[in-house]
Amino acid sequence: MKLRVENIRYENIREFGDLRLDFTRDGSNETHNISLVQMPNGTGKTTTMELIRHLLLGNKLEEGEVQDFAPDPEYAPEYDPDQGEFSMTFATDSTRFRIHMELDYEMGSVQYRHSYPQREGGGTDSGHFLPLELEDTLTEEFVNLFVFNGELTDDFIETGHDTAENALKIVSRLDRIERQRERIDRIVEKRQENKGAKTAQGLKQLRTRLNSRRDKLQTLKNRRDQLKQEIKEHSSKIKEKKDEREDIIAEDKEALERYKELEEEIQRLQTKLQSDASDLLDDMRRPSAVSTGFNEDFSELLEHMTILKLPKSTSEEFFNELAEGEACICGRILNEEHREKIRKNAEEYLSDEDIGVLNTLKEQLRNTAEVEDFESRFESLSDTRQQLKENEMEQDQLDLDDPELEERKQELTEEIESERNARDEKQQKVDLLTTDDKGQRERFDLDWKTNIPEAKREVNKYKEKVEQASDTVKFSKQADKLEKLFDEFIDRSLSELKERQIQETNERLKQILGLSEVQIESVDDSIKLRGKSGSSEGQSLSVAYAYLSTLFEGSQVDMPFIIDSPAVSLDHKVRREVATIISGLFDQLVAFVISTEKEGFVQNLEPRSHNGSADIQYYTAHKTETPGVVRKHMDRDFFMEFTSEEEETTTTAGIE
Repeated sequence: MKLRVENIRYENIREFGDLRLDFTRDGSNETHNISLVQMPNGTGKTTTMELIRHLLLGNKLEEGEVQDFAPDPEYAPEYDPDQGEFSMTFATDSTRFRIHMELDYEMGSVQYRHSYPQREGGGTDSGHFLPLELEDTLTEEFVNLFVFNGELTDDFIETGHDTAENALKIVSRLDRIERQRERIDRIVEKRQENKGAKTAQGLKQLRTRLNSRRDKLQTLKNRRDQLKQEIKEHSSKIKEKKDEREDIIAEDKEALERYKELEEEIQRLQTKLQSDASDLLDDMRRPSAVSTGFNEDFSELLEHMTILKLPKSTSEEFFNELAEGEACICGRILNEEHREKIRKNAEEYLSDEDIGVLNTLKEQLRNTAEVEDFESRFESLSDTRQQLKENEMEQDQLDLDDPELEERKQELTEEIESERNARDEKQQKVDLLTTDDKGQRERFDLDWKTNIPEAKREVNKYKEKVEQASDTVKFSKQADKLEKLFDEFIDRSLSELKERQIQETNERLKQILGLSEVQIESVDDSIKLRGKSGSSEGQSLSVAYAYLSTLFEGSQVDMPFIIDSPAVSLDHKVRREVATIISGLFDQLVAFVISTEKEGFVQNLEPRSHNGSADIQYYTAHKTETPGVVRKHMDRDFFMEFTSEEEETTTTAGIE
């Protein structure tokens, strides 16, 4: 599946009165490997990215959203068009087509039309259009992967969002299998309606109760997601305030050194506490390690099984198969009386399945864990927690010589504590919403109205009642088996894909950031970094690029990669490595950049060769003193020399 962007055209969009960007080679419909579009901040890069996503998806827009794309009347009152248009020309393996997005600023409405450049006589057709091979593929999640939303870099890493995992599913086409699996529920529901119920009124009441429980479950999930988002915002504010506090402390060299020492110790203690607590919980899940009584009972059971030589090697199935034959294994001819006796006595033997269960049990009993004294490990955890608390308190209470700086530092410390308390309070609410621990549910009196796992059980209970009432139990069981097969296939495939993806991404990260920087530990919805509870903006961007670059390599999905400010948050060393990575990421790369990104990034791009020269084009677009007129340059030297301060110059060098 292949898609290319041949050109983009703006008419009366924000600062653009009339601008066309062509990404094809001269005299050809083939696109350049890399197209760079340099625009100063405020010219329209973010606007362009928004419009591309809306246009590809055929989004309906609210009145205010449409009017936000109109030229700013404060900038130029005399430049006040009623309408605007944004259009793009695309090419696939089989066709070329253009999508027009017509914006009516007075009415606040949007209409889509489409056309075919190769059609004789021109003309447009009403409505949004995508070729059949793209129609089911271009979901919002997928479009955000190649019309890259820079805000998604945060969602890739340790946020609870499923961005990273969904990207893997989309490119591997597992998302299509998931959609097929979701169809099963709709088919079952339709079957229930078609079959009818023994009592229509009773079935209606059960469905009403089922729907109310489904609604409650969705409400609880929405509340959980909202709380998680608020927790993320609190964490972001905490980081901002801690960074500001660290900048203040940096004014006092001695205090800064102690602050950094404490920060390293805090990170070490947090990692140790998490690791030790996880190990302790794993060990406590083994009954024989917790209780002497369990340990002795398991040992006694193993001894008795050994004495009785359980399980017996001969199974019930052996005798049932024997009874079906013409003769016994001794050669004696069997009659019906013999067969009946064999079948009856076969019931005294275990089935193959029972033998397998007993063999597994026996093997586990041989590996029974010894009884442990967990008290010392609890004390060690308590000591670590106390050390962590003391270090955090000392870090918060570092005194500065400058009274004004000390006062601001104390204000920030109080604000950080307030954000932490708010975050922890919301985390506790999330824990109560999601816990499946029976003790927790009883302690806090949680039921299906307040707890997601309980609500799921309540939904399943009423689903079963509806199935029984509509006489579709057998059909539903078959559907459940099919769903289980889908789930097992998806889980197994996803697990293997994740393992390979982690390995390949880590190799790529070593190239970008070096051995000592960042490595992925797991992909569980979002990416979990090894030994880290977060990452810098530059690291997040590098991880996202490395993840995407390995994700699309060798896949059947061949899309352009369109990105806004790909290197603005990276230092120059990382820019050089990322430039190499992103150059080979896609066959077509369209990057909207600002002048400060050229150093380290643009200089190190490695475009493919075409007819002996680098297959890269350079656009520079900037505002002029005339409202609605944006000047376009296609000269590389102008591109490399341009800075945002030059945007009002009248030079005409390189003008197309």
